[in-house]
Formats: sequence, C-alpha cells, structure tokens
Amino acid sequence: MTVRHVMAAWLTLALILVGLSVGRASDRDETTVTVQVSSADHELQEGYFTLGDSVTVMVKPGSDVHRFLTRQRGRKVKIALSEVTTQELSRLDR
Repeated sequence: MTVRHVMAAWLTLALILVGLSVGRASDRDETTVTVQVSSADHELQEGYFTLGDSVTVMVKPGSDVHRFLTRQRGRKVKIALSEVTTQELSRLDR
C-alpha cells in the first residue's frame, strides 16, 4: 500500500467519523414529527389544538400561529422542534 492510499484511507475514516458525530448531535438537539391537527369548535375559539395523540397546545386567538393551526384543522402537518442557542423573536416561517 502506498502512502497515498494510506492517506486516502485515513481521510475517508475521518470524514465518516465527522459525519456520524454531526448526525448524532442532530438527533439530540432536534426532532421532527408529523401530526394531525384537530380542535373542536369551542376549543378553537379558546385557542386549544390537539397535535396527534400526545400533544395539546394553547395559542393566543387571533395570532399568526392560531390562524395557521385553524387553516390546518383536519390535516397533517410536520413540526420541527430544535434548541435555539441564540435569543431571537418568535416567528412563524412559511
């Protein structure tokens, strides 16, 4: 085996290890779930929404999040939760 092959093997191993560590960090700091949004009419007025089988959220009626969840009632949505390391204002990305 030549020096070039040995260096290529080490570089490949290093890239694989870096890729695995990035993937593991991503697993710990972020999760994505696909849930069905539901809310009875009286719950909707109060801002309560059920997301799938295990999550219930309460949002301020009239807010951007409330309007979004109202439009999505009966549909499935994908929700991504991740840690934010810097302070920023809340926002709804579309």
